[in-house]
Amino acid sequence: MHDKIIIKEVLRYINVPYAKADDEIKMQIQATYKELKDIADIRYTYQKFALEKEAQQIGLKDTSLQIMTSDLSRVLKNCDEVYVLAATLGTQVDKKISAIQQTDMLKALLFNACANVLIESACDQVEREIMESLSEDRYLTMRYSPGYGDVPLNVQPELLRVLDTARKIGLTTTKAGMLLPIKSVTAFIGLSSIKEDRQKGCGECLIQGVCAYRRRGEKCGS
Repeated sequence: MHDKIIIKEVLRYINVPYAKADDEIKMQIQATYKELKDIADIRYTYQKFALEKEAQQIGLKDTSLQIMTSDLSRVLKNCDEVYVLAATLGTQVDKKISAIQQTDMLKALLFNACANVLIESACDQVEREIMESLSEDRYLTMRYSPGYGDVPLNVQPELLRVLDTARKIGLTTTKAGMLLPIKSVTAFIGLSSIKEDRQKGCGECLIQGVCAYRRRGEKCGS
C-alpha cells in the first residue's frame, strides 16, 4: 500500500479530512505505521464452504454454523459457495496500544487507526490470494464481517471453531464475540458465477443518515 493511501486511510479513521491534515501529522502517521509493521505478526487463514440458504438463513454445509440475516443473505444471493476468513495482527499490537494509552493519547489514537488500516490491508491480501485461484467464470462478492448490519457478533465463537483459528493463527474470542487479539478480523466473501458489485455504496450503509463524510460531501472509502 502506497504512503499516500495509508495516510488517507488513517486520517479517515480519525475523522480528519486529508486536505486539512498538515505535514506534521502525515509524518507522524508514516512513522507510526512503520513502527506498527515492525511489531505486527500478521497471520491469517481461510476456507471455502458450500452455502446452505433458506429464506434469510445462511449456513455452511457440514458445519453447525447457521445465521439468520437479511443483510448477508442479500450479499450472498447469487452465491453457491463462500470463503470464510480470519486475520490478526497478533498480541504485541494490542499490548503496544494499551501501553501507549497510558502516556500519549494522540499516539495511541494514531497507532489504533494504523492498526485498523494494516488489518484491512491483510484482508485485502487474502482476497488477492483467493482471486488468483479463481477460474474465469467465478467472482467474489464484497467482504462482509460479523458486527456489520444484522450479522451478530455472537457468531464469532462458532466461526472461529469452524476455521480452527486458535490452533492455526492464535485467534480466539470471548463469549460475547470480541476477538482476541483485538486487532483481528473475520469475514465472509461470497463466490458466484455472476460478476458482483464489490463496492459498498452509501445506499447500503446503515449510518448514511448521520454519516460525517456525507455531511461534508465525501465518502468513507468503503
